[in-house]
Amino acid sequence: GMHRAGLNHRDCYIAHFLLHTDRPVMAADLKLSVIDLHRAQVRPSIPRRWRNKDLAGLYFSVLDIGLTQRDKLRFLRGYFRQPLRQVLRDEAALLTWLESKADKLYKRKQRYGDAL
Repeated sequence: GMHRAGLNHRDCYIAHFLLHTDRPVMAADLKLSVIDLHRAQVRPSIPRRWRNKDLAGLYFSVLDIGLTQRDKLRFLRGYFRQPLRQVLRDEAALLTWLESKADKLYKRKQRYGDAL
């Protein structure tokens, strides 16, 4: 929704998503907020480059939290709001790039720790 509304985060990591727990967390009534928006950019439509950078940061940040392949596919279907087969076909180049970019970030983190 954030990207469709014309906002890119520029520091998009899982830690910048706040899950509201003031009431029991249920899938049908999940409330999530995006926080730490001081670097965000707002425009009528986001250039693909900035959207992709946000997605790469988000993907990198969830590499070690135990998500399954099914979880990742579920995200893609929801994010693109299209059938999964269509997403995998239409976004194949993006998905390959995301894997590569996340791998580079992960290796850099292994070398330098949290001092990214």
